[in-house]
Amino acid sequence: METSAYTEEWLTGPTSTKFYARAYSADSPKAVLIYVHGAAEHTGRYTQTHSALASRGVTVVAYDQRGFGRTALDIERKSKDSSYGKTSLAQQLQDLEWFVKHVHHRYPDLPIFLMGFSMGGVVILSFATCDDAPPAKSTVALLSGAIAAAPTFLLTKSPSKFVRWAGEKVRAIAPNLVYPIQNKTEDLSRNAETNKAYEEDPFVKTPGSLRGIGDALDAGEELLYKSYQNWPPELPILILQGADDQASSISQVSLPSATEQFFERLPATDKKLSIYSNACHELHNEPESVKEQYLDDCVKFIKFHLRSAS
Repeated sequence: METSAYTEEWLTGPTSTKFYARAYSADSPKAVLIYVHGAAEHTGRYTQTHSALASRGVTVVAYDQRGFGRTALDIERKSKDSSYGKTSLAQQLQDLEWFVKHVHHRYPDLPIFLMGFSMGGVVILSFATCDDAPPAKSTVALLSGAIAAAPTFLLTKSPSKFVRWAGEKVRAIAPNLVYPIQNKTEDLSRNAETNKAYEEDPFVKTPGSLRGIGDALDAGEELLYKSYQNWPPELPILILQGADDQASSISQVSLPSATEQFFERLPATDKKLSIYSNACHELHNEPESVKEQYLDDCVKFIKFHLRSAS
């Protein structure tokens, strides 16, 4: 299907899973941005944001991750064994490697940048720091830069040690068992309209699987305390977060915050951290001044690194 804003298609990826995907094409693109959404959401929530990036010369491509959005919920088109929340970090990394290769094949002359939000931020950071394939080092080398928006290294309200321990025991027996994800819509952004749309979105569901959510929590901590040291020094990175983020760890949880700790430890030779005052978790849905600054920062980062990409 094609609209004035984007084209959409179904692609067959790893394990023969069908993935719903979108492309927002710039008229004269300077780069292509692969966007990885967060937990309990989907690519359809980014039409305005991705259209704005395309209008500034950046083609955006995205897919509903395994276990989320239309990939899990479109009854007529999804794979038979796809269901909501059914995913793992290993599968997410395998899926992302496949998609990076797909994008490289489709846009062979454009530099590729990788961006992820929230859980998606953890996925893209893990993608660049994994000890073992997937992804292969050669796939990571296709990237010209990475952007992590509100990555969930630690949750603001983390489960207790006992709950985590019990969850791990049950996860080993029933990894695809689902339980509610406690997302407070008022914590997403200060935009009442987009918060209400989230509540009413038919492709947003709140349960997550024990394995999917457990892997995401484990991966955030792994990045913060260990795997940060595997970051390719030559890969530029931009990290973005709201100072009032109530979902992922920021200043009110620890001093310095988990995000700041990760940034300081990161061995990248080209890195930048932007923290936005009076901003919540979904920077792309915040009131205009924050959203515009967020978009400007993303585009400036991408265009600045076109030189090194060429």
